[in-house]
Amino acid sequence: MSEGTGNAPQGTPEVLVRQRYGIDWRVEVAARWAAELSTASYIPLARETVEQALLELVGRIVEALDDPSTVDDVGRVVGTRLVDIHATGEDSLPRSLDLLRDALVEQHGNDAVRRILALITAIAAGYAAADRESTFIQQETLKKALLRSKLKADRELAASEARFGEVFTTTPIGVAICDLAGKFVQVNPAWEDTLGYQAHDLASMTIHDLFHPEDAEYLAAAYAELAEGGSSKRLSERKRLLRANGEEAWAYLAVSVLRGSDGAPRNFVTMVEDITELHLLQERFQYQALHDALTGLPNRQFFHTRLEAALANLPADARLALYHLGLDGFELINDGLGYEVGDRVIKEVARRLERLVEGEEAIVARFGGTEFAILVWEQEKTPPVPKLTELINELLAEPVYISEQGIAASASVGVVQRMAADAEAANMLWAADVALRRAEAAGKRQWALFDPDTAPEERIESKLAAVMPGGLEMGEFDVVYRPLTFIDGGKLIALEAGLRWETSGYGTLEHEYCLRLAERSGVTLSLRDWMLETAWQQLCEWHAAGHRVQLSVSLSPNQGQDPDLAAVIHRMLAAGDVDPTWLRLCLPVAAISGDNEETRDNLRYLNSRGIKTSLHGFQGSPEELRLLRDLPVDAVRVADELVELVRTADSEDAPEVQAIRGMVPLVRACGARLWAGRIDTEDQARSWRAMGCEVGTGALFGDPLLSFDVPDFLSGTDLS
Repeated sequence: MSEGTGNAPQGTPEVLVRQRYGIDWRVEVAARWAAELSTASYIPLARETVEQALLELVGRIVEALDDPSTVDDVGRVVGTRLVDIHATGEDSLPRSLDLLRDALVEQHGNDAVRRILALITAIAAGYAAADRESTFIQQETLKKALLRSKLKADRELAASEARFGEVFTTTPIGVAICDLAGKFVQVNPAWEDTLGYQAHDLASMTIHDLFHPEDAEYLAAAYAELAEGGSSKRLSERKRLLRANGEEAWAYLAVSVLRGSDGAPRNFVTMVEDITELHLLQERFQYQALHDALTGLPNRQFFHTRLEAALANLPADARLALYHLGLDGFELINDGLGYEVGDRVIKEVARRLERLVEGEEAIVARFGGTEFAILVWEQEKTPPVPKLTELINELLAEPVYISEQGIAASASVGVVQRMAADAEAANMLWAADVALRRAEAAGKRQWALFDPDTAPEERIESKLAAVMPGGLEMGEFDVVYRPLTFIDGGKLIALEAGLRWETSGYGTLEHEYCLRLAERSGVTLSLRDWMLETAWQQLCEWHAAGHRVQLSVSLSPNQGQDPDLAAVIHRMLAAGDVDPTWLRLCLPVAAISGDNEETRDNLRYLNSRGIKTSLHGFQGSPEELRLLRDLPVDAVRVADELVELVRTADSEDAPEVQAIRGMVPLVRACGARLWAGRIDTEDQARSWRAMGCEVGTGALFGDPLLSFDVPDFLSGTDLS
């Protein structure tokens, strides 16, 4: 090491010859440095302050030359301090590095080192400039992106506000914005149109002023709960509001809360849709669904509901009476005077029944057609059942004058009484209906009190009538054949077809009971057609096997009065190859009496086809005897009621027996033979034979036979 460098500290690079960097040198370098920086960037500090700061940095740099381990830390401190004093101009870094290089490296040092330091200075300056440029570009890009985003948000906000304004203004649903006290802030035109208020009218009002008095308390509480942030975040109700003219308006209200940026409630938004017409229409539909259209009385459904409510709400010891009325013979009014007159009478009956019980705790209903019902909560002043039923018919008996014609009505009445604690609505209605049917069976203007002892039988019969159509469809019916025989000698005349129903759970039902059930169930005609077709097909099979026997079929009144009877018989005969003379139809006297001319024509037509005809239910009245002369009938069967009279008579000389005995010559004079049924003993047969009856049927002559037993029976019977 040369003499000039002997003071350099160990480890100092040869080019950095240690000078005695005294204070003067440091001050000079700091001043030069400050001058350089002042030309490179704006430093918002006094020159003395800048030079003092740089003087401190020069000292730190010189000290770092003595301790290389602090170089990195000192470099970061110097760079940080330059930024702190805002020496961040584009040329601040390269000017600082150049000055420090020249000050620290001897003027005549190694040129290669100077070039290296110059290169490093250039790299640092280039890097810093590029970094600054990159940062600037990123900042500009970000600023532009933020600006575009803000502009887009502003446009969308403006568009959204425009759309909201358009919707708010043009929507047909009324919208009002109120503060939390209910004072109106803004309303749209539809609000004004819906309720009839103008904006200036609402300025002095609150939303609470528009609530209907009966709904005001509820709505005020609902608004308060929304403002307090209760469990419900939205109110949706059908409530009444008040129009400007004082009328009530049914409206669908949808209320929600507008909140501020802090989440606190600021305003109410109330949307109103006028549903007054819809509400009135729904009320009308509901009324029509629960009331009879003709009379305005509650219908059966509503009556049932009211009955259930009465049983649930009345005291347990309250006594209720249910009257089920059926107007007698009302079809005469409809058929004779027209349905318009019939409707006017029905209306008058409804009004009179209402007047009858207007002083009672009662309800009157129309069940449909000619049936009405009255439910009465019986009090001390309430007339007893016999008296009230009498009052009903007295009231109905007063004529209704229509076109100067007085028209009166009467009713059969079924009654059931129950304590509220022991009653059930459906059972009471059923019991009253059962009682009404019993009253109707007794004749016109009758009444009957429900008899609980017969209730099980009535319920079973109703059930059987209900399931009868299914039983016919499922093949549960059979045709059975009872021998029809000459009483004197026992010779077989014909096999009389009848019905038998093998029910599931209720045993075997015979012909008469089946016909009665068929009348209630509505399968009377289909059951007749099935019986005729089945019996004729079996007769054809027996004839084909050589058993030539006559078939007799007895029909009920409804079956005999059917206008299609002749057509049914015609189709039945066409399905077989047996001569029609082997068929005998026995029609009830009731089916051909009165004005049933069409039925009598059917009987004549069937007789012209060779079919033999007879009558049953014969009682020997003059009208019946006249029918025997006018119609091609060769036999009559005595009514079962007369047979029972003979069975229970004290002696053969009893007046009723003498009367029946006197009927026989009259029947024969009309060209017919007399038959009797239900002959079960030899004594009965002898009695009827003595009275002149020729043909009988009953247990004495054989039990009913199933079809597959008939061939064996006929094989042992004289058919000649």
